[in-house]
Amino acid sequence: MADEGTAVPAARRRVLFVVDTLSGGGAERFVSTCLAHLDRASFEPHLALLRDEVVYPLPDDVHPVILGKRRWWHFGRAARRLAAWLHEHRPHVVLSALEHCSAITDAALNKATVPRPFWIARTANQPQHGLNWIESSRRQQAYRHADRILANSQGSADAFVRMYPFTRHKLRVIGNPTDFEQIDRMAREPVDLPDADVPTVIAVARLAQQKRPDVLVEAFARVRSQMVARLAICGDGPQRRAVERLVRDRGLADCVVLAGFQPNPYAWMARSDLFVLSSDYEGLPNALIEAQGLGLPAVSTSCPSGPSEIIEDGVTGILVPCGNAARMAEAVLALLQDTDRRRAFGQAARQRIRQQYGVGPLLSELCALLRERTTSGPPHDERKTT
Repeated sequence: MADEGTAVPAARRRVLFVVDTLSGGGAERFVSTCLAHLDRASFEPHLALLRDEVVYPLPDDVHPVILGKRRWWHFGRAARRLAAWLHEHRPHVVLSALEHCSAITDAALNKATVPRPFWIARTANQPQHGLNWIESSRRQQAYRHADRILANSQGSADAFVRMYPFTRHKLRVIGNPTDFEQIDRMAREPVDLPDADVPTVIAVARLAQQKRPDVLVEAFARVRSQMVARLAICGDGPQRRAVERLVRDRGLADCVVLAGFQPNPYAWMARSDLFVLSSDYEGLPNALIEAQGLGLPAVSTSCPSGPSEIIEDGVTGILVPCGNAARMAEAVLALLQDTDRRRAFGQAARQRIRQQYGVGPLLSELCALLRERTTSGPPHDERKTT
């Protein structure tokens, strides 16, 4: 394990990020941003993907290794491939960006016959939701072996320590660095959204139980009964058909746009009036950060964790109880019907979020973490030759 505060001398460090894909999620966006902004004078970034899916920007100097895990029974194959890569390239640091990626990383590190790199296991969500005992055991072992645990919000860190109290001494909290310059450029791109004069509520979320799209649609049905408005949902997932049925059953087919996964949701956000998040739990919702950074007021569930750290209730948005469509509808109506308040919330959100989640300060914190070193085994600045 690593000694607290031990720093490595200034040198170019090989850093491997392990994530499932580079498409469609907050952890994936986090990795894409880190790959783009890490100082190449100090770091040599590498990438391992469980699946060959790349939508988010990937720098020209990063060539991902594909581990080939699409089903649970591919776990061993992915671990062997990662172990082989570790043996060949010998990174100084490994950062596994999602919980299941940490389990694979742990197995690979146990197989690899090289000096152990400094390992950061990132947790991106509330722990232990929907796990079987095998996956739970694998994750617990991974967290015991990791040198640092990285959480993206204080709420998720607190929940993590309650679940895994032995990690308290090695837990760090660093928010998701967000590239607002790139977001601003993408927000200016055209998007085909008809009836520009109709007030538009937007959600950017995977259509899955965690995100509670049912609550979102039920809340919007109440809004629509009071005023003309549109709901746009950018995202796809296993509950898409159920959402389509609910939209039809509530008579909302003419005012709900199910846009599917959008590689550029920012163009949609820029043409919307209000952002809504209806999740039962989160880690630190990137889409909420991005929307508020673009100047959108927000209505969000006060779920564990993240939204209450992002939204200043009554100043940049409104927090409502989880699973309560009526309260969500009231908050949405209150902002859609009050242009001045909505504009003031949006301006305050833009200023607050860009200061809190901009790339510069958060990436500096992450780079300091990447420069720490483990004392388990000799330094390996020079690759072994055979």
